[in-house]
Amino acid sequence: MQVYYFTRTGRSKKVAEELAERYCTKAQEIADDVDWQGAMGYLKAGYEAFKKETRPARYNKPAADEELILVFPVWAGAFPPAVRSFLEREGRAKVICMPTSMGSKLNDREGFIKVIDLVGKTITAPASI
Repeated sequence: MQVYYFTRTGRSKKVAEELAERYCTKAQEIADDVDWQGAMGYLKAGYEAFKKETRPARYNKPAADEELILVFPVWAGAFPPAVRSFLEREGRAKVICMPTSMGSKLNDREGFIKVIDLVGKTITAPASI
């Protein structure tokens, strides 16, 4: 099991590091070399996510047979562009997605249905979490 994360604020990194510790591994960053900080970064992030754009992503490539946990923020109800690129390259079948959100929309069932649609499969947690 390997843990990957993408973060704008550091929240997803913290969650990924805690998960990685449980699996006795190191959290692996997915980077896109874009400065998403501040109000303009926030707006740009939401716009690109909403448009379902991709961006070149840098990360250590996982082994072909390795199961992955992917921690990422939900931007405008969608994947961040680098996360979309990661999933397109690595495939969704072996990835357990763990979305994070500061928004209140994930506080109710309707918010989670949107995330399930985003991920494209039922969200389940590994038995050891």
